[in-house]
Amino acid sequence: REDIRGVPMKPSVCLLTAYDSTQQPLAAFTIPGMQAFAQAHGYEVRAVYREEWERPRGWIKIEAIRAALDNNFDFVFWVDVDSIILRCDVDVRTAAVDDACLHMVWHGPDTSKIEANNFVPHFNSGVMLIRVTAWSRSFFTRVWEVGQLPHHWSDQATIHHLLGYDDCLGLGPNRPDEPNRSRLARLDTAWNSAPGLATAPHAIIHHYAGISNPSTRLRLVELDARTAL
Repeated sequence: REDIRGVPMKPSVCLLTAYDSTQQPLAAFTIPGMQAFAQAHGYEVRAVYREEWERPRGWIKIEAIRAALDNNFDFVFWVDVDSIILRCDVDVRTAAVDDACLHMVWHGPDTSKIEANNFVPHFNSGVMLIRVTAWSRSFFTRVWEVGQLPHHWSDQATIHHLLGYDDCLGLGPNRPDEPNRSRLARLDTAWNSAPGLATAPHAIIHHYAGISNPSTRLRLVELDARTAL
């Protein structure tokens, strides 16, 4: 695409998050950082608040992503609402891999400092860069249709299954010949550094995943937000 002067335009990005009333206290600390990051790079921000979602909280992101994929963006950059953006100096568009439609961080000993016991390496869906294509629309529709698998991860389990990563779910061996894998690329761990689980130096985003106590997670997010950006 070009502007009226014939100068190539950067791909458009929707920085997307979504939440309900239970997560509203987190959003108060995290969304300002998302807005600052988006403003620095010329993204559009969509912070979707709704009390009534079609499915339980673990599936909010899939509902929001599917809606955003129907709009006129080049990329949807999903960031979980319990994530603090720490830095504005890196444009996520520079992380996009040609021909890849789904970019996620792999948390494992080869990419991260593992801080949790009995950690199972996996892709984390808390931060995803999604190229808007027919494949992406079809993939996330399929995630929604398959729905909840017999695993404590919500959408993340179904995403792994559709990408052929069943071993980490305890649902059988991996399927490396799964066709969907050809559209997958890894983001640098700095884009989704999870304190207490799997971290990276020089993190761009701290994602407070895997914290079951809401007050503990809120306190950690609040402390981090006060020093970010």
